[in-house]
Amino acid sequence: MSHSPPSQVKKHLNGITLLCLAFVICNSWAGIAGSLQLAILAGGPATLVYSIIVAATAYLAIAASLAELAAVYPTAGGQYHIASILAPEQWRQGVSYTCGLLALFSWLVIGVSVTSIAAQQLMALVATSLSDFVPQPWHIFFVYQGLALFAIIYNTFFLKKNPWTHNVACLYWWVPFVVMEQGFRSRTIAIVIVSISIVMAMTIIIATQEASSRLAWALARDKGLLFSQYIEHVHPHLEVPIRSLLLIWVLTFICGFLYLASQTDYTCVILGFCLLLALANWWLHAKDHYNGPVIETWESYEAEPASVSTIISQTKKVNEGTA
Repeated sequence: MSHSPPSQVKKHLNGITLLCLAFVICNSWAGIAGSLQLAILAGGPATLVYSIIVAATAYLAIAASLAELAAVYPTAGGQYHIASILAPEQWRQGVSYTCGLLALFSWLVIGVSVTSIAAQQLMALVATSLSDFVPQPWHIFFVYQGLALFAIIYNTFFLKKNPWTHNVACLYWWVPFVVMEQGFRSRTIAIVIVSISIVMAMTIIIATQEASSRLAWALARDKGLLFSQYIEHVHPHLEVPIRSLLLIWVLTFICGFLYLASQTDYTCVILGFCLLLALANWWLHAKDHYNGPVIETWESYEAEPASVSTIISQTKKVNEGTA
C-alpha cells in the first residue's frame, strides 16, 4: 500500500519578518487599548500596570524554554511535537494530542477575540461620528464577519506575495507614546488613534489566522484531525494550506453567532479558551520531565484576579437582569 508524501509549505519568513510577525501576534498595545474596561473589573488601573510587568517576566521565561526546545526540535507542530518527545512513552500520544488541540483552540479564540474587539471599535467610531446612531449587536456581528472574511482572503491570495505586511504593522509601536503625549485632548485625535488601533488589530487578525491555520495544517499532516487527508492539502500555485485556512475561518464564523446570541456567554467562553494557550505550555512539560515554578505561578496568577473577577461580574449582570 503506497503512501503519499506529506505536504510541504515553503518558508517565506526571514529573521526580520519573523520578528515582526511575533510582535504583531503579541501586539499588547492593541489588546490593552481594546480591553481597558477589564482593568476596572479586575482591580483597577494598578492591576493593569503590574499585570504587564508580571506577564512580561513570566512569558520571557516561557519563551526562553520554548526557544531552547525549538532549537533542538525544529518541527512544524511546535508544542505538541515537543510534548510527544518529552513525555513518558505510555503518556506520549495522549499528552501530544491534548497539547495540540489546546494550542489550536486557543489560537482560534485569540483570533476571534481580536476580531470582535476590532468590530466593536469600528462601530464605536461610527457612533462617535454619527450622534443619532446606536450600534446594535447585529451591526457588530456583520462587521466581525467582514473582518474575518477580509483576513482569509488576504492570507490566501496576498500575504505570500507581500510578507512585508508584518514589517509595516510592526512600525506601529510608536502609537502608545503618541497617546500619552496627546492625552486624547480632542475628538479628532481620539478618532485617529482608534483608527490606527483598528489597523493594528487587523494585522493581528491576519497573523493569528495565519498561525492557527498552520497549526491546523500541521495537526492534519500528522493525522490528528477529522478529514486530515483533505485538510492537509497545500495549493500548488498559491503555496498556502487553503483548506486549513477555510477550517479556521468557518470556526471563526460560527463563533460570531455566539456573540450575536449572548454577549455574556461570548465573554465567558472567550476568556476561558484564551487560558488554553498557557495550559498548552504547561502540558508541554509532561509530568516530571520539567519543573516549571515560573509557569505554574503565572497560570495561577493569570487565572485568579483577571478571570474570576470578570466571571463574577458577568454573573452579577445576569442575576440583576433576571431579578
